[in-house]
Amino acid sequence: MRPQRAPTRRTFILGTTSALGALALEIPDLRACPTLVGEHAPSTGRIAPPDEPGEPMRITGTVLTAHGSPAAGVVLYVYHTDRHGLYVPRASGGPPRLRNWLRTDADGRYAYTTIRPAPYPEARWAAHVHTQLWSPSVPAQWGTTLLFADDPLLSDEEKRSSAALGALANIRPLRRDHGIWTATHDLQLKTTGDSFEPSTRHGLAG
Repeated sequence: MRPQRAPTRRTFILGTTSALGALALEIPDLRACPTLVGEHAPSTGRIAPPDEPGEPMRITGTVLTAHGSPAAGVVLYVYHTDRHGLYVPRASGGPPRLRNWLRTDADGRYAYTTIRPAPYPEARWAAHVHTQLWSPSVPAQWGTTLLFADDPLLSDEEKRSSAALGALANIRPLRRDHGIWTATHDLQLKTTGDSFEPSTRHGLAG
């Protein structure tokens, strides 16, 4: 399933409340991803440093092949906003500050610790976490965007799209566990790659 148009296809904010205009840069449907960034990443990691302001959050999940079996050795590139809804500080540029690469273990599992992200400053879209995936045998593609069930900014379209995914729904309930928000986010791979705007290729670029 292709990522939803808002906010998943939206160019990320570079410290401002407006998006950068960009032409889509097509990635052809390949048998394998042409880049191996993240090939040596661990299956568990941290996105936000321990001293990052915000509410701690831990996400676990499994990546499945297009046929539904666990997908080992798949790179996940994960990024999101800070507690102010920004990817980078205002008036600065570069890739998102809160990001990391993971690689699924032999059972297709991954986990990361971070903070709960905030919506973009204009508060038009719900808070979310972006995920891109690839491997030597998997073309670069968007995973479903992680959204949170208690977010009042969720749209009816997002709720319908998530419900249609059944067990792979991307709107997930968050639960408190010893002061940490926890949730699961399972993803299923497609056989074809996706298009990326130039400003969302920072995961593949390293």
